[in-house]
This record gives sequence, structure tokens and C-alpha cells, in this order.
Amino acid sequence: MSDSSADELRDLLFFTGAWEGEGAFKATEFTSAFTQPVVRVEGSFRLGGRWLEQRFTWIEQPNSGGLRISEGLRLWGYDRGRGLFVSEWFDSVGRRGTVTSPGWRGDELVTDTVISHGERRIQAREVFTRLGENGWRHMAEMDFGDGWVPTDEQTFRRL
Repeated sequence: MSDSSADELRDLLFFTGAWEGEGAFKATEFTSAFTQPVVRVEGSFRLGGRWLEQRFTWIEQPNSGGLRISEGLRLWGYDRGRGLFVSEWFDSVGRRGTVTSPGWRGDELVTDTVISHGERRIQAREVFTRLGENGWRHMAEMDFGDGWVPTDEQTFRRL
């Protein structure tokens, strides 16, 4: 990380390494409520230190009719012109998320997200909360057109 654009990514060092988590999804128009199966996350800097790559692998699948995601990929970068962290999310059910965030405020990182799901574009917010040095929580809510609805929450621990 030698240039100033990559230097800002140091704020995301927390997400590097191996993590494991679980949680739950609430019932929405996309899915019924279900307990989130175990998911592993591997985070490391790539492409000359200009991107933080997070690879998500679902170790167990839900048996309650929930989403059947097996893999996900998130790339974090920094847009110096806008002064924002930027991220793209891709998963094995074909969804893509475009994310911006001003960065950490204390132990919280809040994002504005647009999820592309088929032909739909859905506004979402994500909140990442550090739980000490070895844990983090992810909470998401979406606006399907009738206001914000909590959709899912997971808690991760460092392996």
C-alpha cells in the first residue's frame, strides 16, 4: 500500500484473515425466515493492495426454503475523488450489490447499497459493527418500496 488511495484501505485491515459466522434472515418478499447457516469469510488485500477481497463460503445450507447461496465475493476499494469507500458484492444466486460508505465512525461502518436482483434495484443499508478485535456483526435492511425492513443479521468471530 504505497499510494494514498491504497493507504485509506488500512482502515479495512480489520476485515483481513479468516472468520466464521452465523445468524438469521427475516421473512421478506424474497425469502421465508430462516436461520443463517455457517459461513466462512477470508479477507486479504489483492491487486497491488488497492482492493480488499472478501470471499464468503457457506459451509451449511438452510433447509427452510431460504436463499441457497454457496459463494459470495466482495471487493472493497477507496474512491479518493468522492472520499468514500466503495464495494461491489457478487453471489452465486446472481445478485450484485454496489456499496458506498464514508468509513468507520467509532466501531460502526454504515453503507448505502443498491442490490441488483434480476431486473429489480433495491435500496439497502448495511451496518458492520466491530466487537473487539476478534468479532464483528453485520446487519442489513432493505426498502422494497414501503420503507426500511430489517432483513438479516450475522455475527462473525476470527478463526
